[in-house]
Amino acid sequence: MGLPKTVRMDDDLESLIKEYLRQNNIRFAQLVQLAIAKFICEHQAIELKPIHSKKWKKTVEKAYKKHKDAMDKLK
Repeated sequence: MGLPKTVRMDDDLESLIKEYLRQNNIRFAQLVQLAIAKFICEHQAIELKPIHSKKWKKTVEKAYKKHKDAMDKLK
């Protein structure tokens, strides 16, 4: 048995979880283990979507400004 982990849920998700646990008569830890096991076992795919060049340029400029020190160290 592993060490206990702490998880914070959104309020709306928490109410759904409580209802699910009540209807299915299982514990929260069991639900988390089942959900994580299912998520890990299923194939996950990242879908790349094209971005407009103006938005790309704006995002890159913002990143360079935010991380200027790191970028200077890489030179």
